[in-house]
Amino acid sequence: MQLPLEKTISARLMTAACEWHELTLRMRHSPDDALAVRMDLFAAEDDPPAATWVFGRDLLATGLILPTGEGDVRVRPHGEDETDVELISGQSWCVVRMASAHVRDVVARTQCAEERWEDKAQAELDRVLVEILSSGIRNADS
Repeated sequence: MQLPLEKTISARLMTAACEWHELTLRMRHSPDDALAVRMDLFAAEDDPPAATWVFGRDLLATGLILPTGEGDVRVRPHGEDETDVELISGQSWCVVRMASAHVRDVVARTQCAEERWEDKAQAELDRVLVEILSSGIRNADS
């Protein structure tokens, strides 16, 4: 069984006023929700998260390569070494910029969870099909 992933990252946050602030964030991923990544934003290291955003793991993976996202979360490369995560909530907007190496690490470490989820779904589908076929159910044309 895979354990939940947590990775703490130093990042920068740009506000709508184009001001940059140093920021600590934590990326979280749980095998129970294999397709989602949670990003906690901390104003101060010892404080609880100021905000938590939940978005698709695939959005993060694709955003390493090319701009993606149409809703409240958009991800895009910023040069070769950084990744931007744009967050939009009502009239509020900010960009979180972090090292792409950290994002690639999170994506790579969550890949196994996604593959296991797909394997589990396929195994369950196979089990159901075997059960149906072995019970002697016939289609209406038989």
